[in-house]
Amino acid sequence: TCKIEQIISYLEIIHAEIRHYSKKREIVLVDSGAGNCYLSFLVYYYYTHIDCRNISIHCVDINTKLMEKCRQLAKDLEFTGMVFHATDINDLDLPGKVEMVYALHACDMATDKTLYFGVKHEAAAIISVSCCQHDVKKQLRNNRYSGITKHSVYKDRFVYMVADSLRGLLLEMSGYKVSIFDYVSTRYTDKNIMLRAKKSGTSKISQIREEYEKTKREFQVTPKLELLMGASN
Repeated sequence: TCKIEQIISYLEIIHAEIRHYSKKREIVLVDSGAGNCYLSFLVYYYYTHIDCRNISIHCVDINTKLMEKCRQLAKDLEFTGMVFHATDINDLDLPGKVEMVYALHACDMATDKTLYFGVKHEAAAIISVSCCQHDVKKQLRNNRYSGITKHSVYKDRFVYMVADSLRGLLLEMSGYKVSIFDYVSTRYTDKNIMLRAKKSGTSKISQIREEYEKTKREFQVTPKLELLMGASN
C-alpha cells in the first residue's frame, strides 16, 4: 500500500507537467534508476490507455536481471513503447529530444547522475526523489554543526536538506526553475522530498552562483552533480 501511494502521487506530479504538452507529438521520458519499473509501467499504461498519447519511456538501471525481467513483462503486456537499458545512465546516449527525466529513490550519486542527464539533454522537466545520500553524509563528518548531526535522526534530515538544496541551485544556474517539497505523506515513506525542475531560463545566474558558493562553503559539501557538470564544460 505504501509503495502504491508513492507511485500514484508521483504519477499525479508527472501528469501536472505532461497535460500541458501537445498530443500531436511523441513524448520521450527517461526513468533513471528504474529498478522494477513499477512507476514507469503505470505511467505508460495511463498515457497509452487512458490519456491516449504517443509516448515512449526509456527505463535505465545497472541491474541487468531486473531490466531483462521488465523487458519480458513489457513484451507480455504489449507495451511496445517501453525500452530497457542495463547500463549506467552516464553511458546512455539518446538521439532526439527528451521531454522529461525522472527518478524515484535513485541511490546516492545516481540522483546526481539523473539530474545531470536531464540538464545535458535539455529536458523540459526533471523530477527526482532521492534515496540514500552516502556521498554527502561522508562530507558532513567534520562540520561545525556536529552538535546537531551527532544525532543520527537529525543528521539524516540535515543531509537531505543540504544535498537537495545545493542540487537545486546548480539546476537553477542551468536555467531551471526549481521547487523542493513533500510529494507524499511521511506515513508512506520518510524519503518523501521531491526536487522538481522546469526549464525556464534565468537572468540571475551570477546571483545564484554566489548563493551556491556561499552555501557550499558553509557546509563544506560538494555534490557529485557539480563535478559532473564541471567535467562537461
